[in-house]
Amino acid sequence: MSANLSTRVLLLAILELIVGGVVVLGGAALISFSVDASGKGLGIVHAILGLVGLSAGVLLLAKKGMVWTLTVWTNVLIIVFSTASEVALFGAGSLPSDQFVDSITGTTVAVVIAAVVIVLLMKSALKLFLRKR
Repeated sequence: MSANLSTRVLLLAILELIVGGVVVLGGAALISFSVDASGKGLGIVHAILGLVGLSAGVLLLAKKGMVWTLTVWTNVLIIVFSTASEVALFGAGSLPSDQFVDSITGTTVAVVIAAVVIVLLMKSALKLFLRKR
């Protein structure tokens, strides 16, 4: 049973590293391509959230304490902030149209994977396995 849980934790860590990487790269792209300060500010927050996501992925690999809570909250924040950012970017016209399409694509990928991570973390055996550390 422990090997199966360790495999699931490894899968979660990989998914979390992917989410963190996508969000960091999205933040860097927002900083680079935004035509106004609000877009650049959103990019900075994205990059910070992505770094926290990458940290959560590394902590999942190490199975350190509080990793369950950190990972859940990081992914919730990524989903909420990324979705709200896309709405704000669209409303303010902060990105040229071709970069906006890329932004929507990256956000969709990050949000879907973050939601999958949250669903997997809610499984009782995995939750107990990660919380007891």
